[in-house]
Amino acid sequence: MSTTATPHASTPSSSSNPSSAHFDQSAADWDQRPTSQQLVVVPPRLMAQVPFGAEDRVLDLGAGTGLLATAIAPQVAHVTAIDMSAPMLAVLDAKGHANIRTVLGDVAQYSKEHAGQYSAIVSCMVLHHIPDTEETFRAIAELLQPGGRIALVDLFAEDGTFHGTPEENAEKGVLHHGFEPQALQALASEAGLVDIAFQPIAEVQQRNGRAYPLFLMTGHRR
Repeated sequence: MSTTATPHASTPSSSSNPSSAHFDQSAADWDQRPTSQQLVVVPPRLMAQVPFGAEDRVLDLGAGTGLLATAIAPQVAHVTAIDMSAPMLAVLDAKGHANIRTVLGDVAQYSKEHAGQYSAIVSCMVLHHIPDTEETFRAIAELLQPGGRIALVDLFAEDGTFHGTPEENAEKGVLHHGFEPQALQALASEAGLVDIAFQPIAEVQQRNGRAYPLFLMTGHRR
C-alpha cells in the first residue's frame, strides 16, 4: 500500500500490490458491476440517517468511483475523496463535481497532515480491505473536528464467501470477513469516538444465491 497521500493526477498509475491491481483493472466498469448496482441504495439511506449541512467538509474514505462522494457533494461545502487506486479516482474525476477533490494515498498518513479538518467521514465497503482497522479508527478520529461524525458502511461478519473463493478473496484484497459490531465499537471507543451505533442498511445478493447484510456504523468524536 502507498504510504503517502497526494493530490490525484488524472493519469492512472499501475500498482505492484495485487489487491490494488484488482481495483485498478476494475475501475472502468466498476459502476456497472452487479454489486455496485445493488449498492446504489446505500447513499440515500445513509443520508437519511446522517444529515449533512451546507458548511460541512466531508472525507470519503476509500471513495473508489464516488458512490458516496457524488451523492453527498451537492449537500455540502466540500468532499475529499481518498483512495489507493488512481484509475478509480480518474473515473470519479471524470464525473466533474467541482467540490470533490480526489487524493491518492493512505488515510493514516493523510491524517498526520490534515488533523481536525472534517465535520464528517463516510465510507462504503472499505474497512474489510484495510489491514490495520485499529490504526484506521485512530486516523478517523484525528481527522474529525470535535463533534465530527462518522457514517461507515460494511459487512456484518460472514464466512468468507461474500467475495467468492479463498483465491478470489486474496485477489480482491479481502483482509476481514466482515465485522462483529462489538469489535468495531471497542476500536472506535479507544480512538475517542462516542455514541457508536449500528443498524442494518442494505443486503447484497451474490452469485452464490445468498444475501449478505450490511451495517451502517454511526458515532461522533468527543
